[in-house]
Amino acid sequence: MCSIITHPIVPIAISSLFPPQNMRPTVVIAGAVCSVIPDLDVIGFRFGIKYGEMLGHRGLTHSIFFAVLLAAFFTALLAESHLSARLWVFTFLFFSTLSHAVLDAMTNGGMGVAFFSPFQNDRYFFPWRPIEVSPIGVGRFLSDRGLRVLSSELRWVWAPSAIIYVIGYLFRSSR
Repeated sequence: MCSIITHPIVPIAISSLFPPQNMRPTVVIAGAVCSVIPDLDVIGFRFGIKYGEMLGHRGLTHSIFFAVLLAAFFTALLAESHLSARLWVFTFLFFSTLSHAVLDAMTNGGMGVAFFSPFQNDRYFFPWRPIEVSPIGVGRFLSDRGLRVLSSELRWVWAPSAIIYVIGYLFRSSR
């Protein structure tokens, strides 16, 4: 997985690609929250849920199905009543949530991501996996390995996200 500080970078970046009238600060913050919620599944370890199970790490909460449910929930809370705004907010929140699984599928560790859970629990990685997997737990992150992870995330997530944000911002400004 990417670190908890990196996952929110993607929603912040892609927010610049959406109509500004729909990207109120509360919606962008919700997108950042949606991008980290999938990792709440690590709580399952304390309850004896094994990594590879449907409710295990990178299981159901990393699926397309979960991204739809979470985006629908936050859209109901945050979006204005007209359909166009709701669709834009839902789409943003869906991609914000799904970005977590996409980044995890690009890491070099773990058991893969259950994109199709609860219908199928097979785990997948992308063929190209340049992102150094982050250790679980703060103590393990504050090490040489943690620095390698941050360096990897800066190169493969933060830099492309900055480019996406600038492109979106420039496109918005030119209108």
